[in-house]
Amino acid sequence: MLDGLDEEDSIEEGGQATEKKRRLSMHQVKALEKNFDVGNKLEPEKKVKLAEELGLQPRQVAIWFQNRHARWKTNVLEKDYAMLKANREKEPLW
Repeated sequence: MLDGLDEEDSIEEGGQATEKKRRLSMHQVKALEKNFDVGNKLEPEKKVKLAEELGLQPRQVAIWFQNRHARWKTNVLEKDYAMLKANREKEPLW
């Protein structure tokens, strides 16, 4: 078991157990979220420092930031679309 990670069995459709799925602890997630809020760009030095502080591999930190950035981008696009749709509904077509 890796330091700071919880493990959970994952099951395929056929009902057979596969490799363990590792989940970050709440402490790790909060620390990563805090760092993402400060700046969603991940510099190499920052990645290594965070990984050491949280007991993770630098690659795990990088992947977490990539996934979090994708979710952030999706939320921004959804908000922009909703705003455009609302403005469009206010204006007459002709």
